Amino acid sequence: MTDPQTWRVLGNADAQELVLAVDFDATGRAEGRFTDLASGLGDLLPCSIWETIPQEAGTGAGDADPVERWLEEVAADGRPVRAVFGFCVGGVYAGAIAQRLAARQEQAPALVLFDPEQSGPLTLYSQFHKVLDSMSALLSAEETAQAADEARRAHEQHTTMAALGAELLDVYRRTAKPAFDRLELDDRRTEEITAVFASFVGYLIAAADIDPLPAWREAVVVTSSSPTSGLNGSRAAGQDIAVGRELRVDVPHVDLLRDPGVTRTVTELLGADRPA
Repeated sequence: MTDPQTWRVLGNADAQELVLAVDFDATGRAEGRFTDLASGLGDLLPCSIWETIPQEAGTGAGDADPVERWLEEVAADGRPVRAVFGFCVGGVYAGAIAQRLAARQEQAPALVLFDPEQSGPLTLYSQFHKVLDSMSALLSAEETAQAADEARRAHEQHTTMAALGAELLDVYRRTAKPAFDRLELDDRRTEEITAVFASFVGYLIAAADIDPLPAWREAVVVTSSSPTSGLNGSRAAGQDIAVGRELRVDVPHVDLLRDPGVTRTVTELLGADRPA
C-alpha cells in the first residue's frame, strides 16, 4: 500500500477502516495533537488513523479545494471511513469531509469535533497574537508592541480574509526577522519557518469559505473547560451553535487531545468493539 501524500498515518496502517483527523499541527504548539489521541487509542480502536497535511502556502482565494484534495487519496485507498475528527478550525474542514463522504460511501461516518471554531478575520487576528506571544522572548518590548499595533491596524482596516492574511504575513516577516537573526538562523531555515505560518494563514482563509453549521448539526462535540475555546467562545460572543450532541469535559483546551478521559470517551462514541 502506497503511503498517502496529503495525509500522515498515525497508527494501525493496515486496519480495514479509516478515521480521518483534521488539524493544523505545527511544531512547538502548546495544544495536544491527534498523535496524542491516536497513541491513547492504540489497539482500542482498530482503525487506521490519518491526519491531514495542510497544503502549501497560498492566499486562500483561488487555491485548489483542499477538501477534495484530501478526499482524492481517501477514495484511492478504498477503505470505508468510520469517523472524521476535527480540532478547532479543523472542525470546519472535518464537517465538509464528512458531508461529502456521506454521499460517497454506504454508511455516513461519525463526525466528532473537539472545541470546533469557525474561521474569520478575528480568528486570523487572534492566531497572529498567539504566534507573536511565542516569539516574545526573542523580541524587545518595543518590537512586540510595534507588531501588535500593526496587526491591530490591519484588523481594523481589512474586512476580507485574503487582504488581512496578506497584511499579517507581512507584519510577521518584519517582526520575525530580528528574532531569527538573534537565533542565527540561515535564510533556508528562516524561509521554512515563515512558510509554515504562511500555510497556516492559507488554512484559515480557505476555512472561512466553508459554512460548517449544517454538518455540525449532526456532530458530536467535545467541549473543553476553557471559556474562550470552541462552543464556549461562540456562546460568549452571542452565537449559540446547534450541534447534534455536546459532551462537556473538565479539561482545558490545550489538553483536550491528550486527556485519557477524552480518549475513553472517543472509544465509547465510536463503538470500538465493533469488528473492523
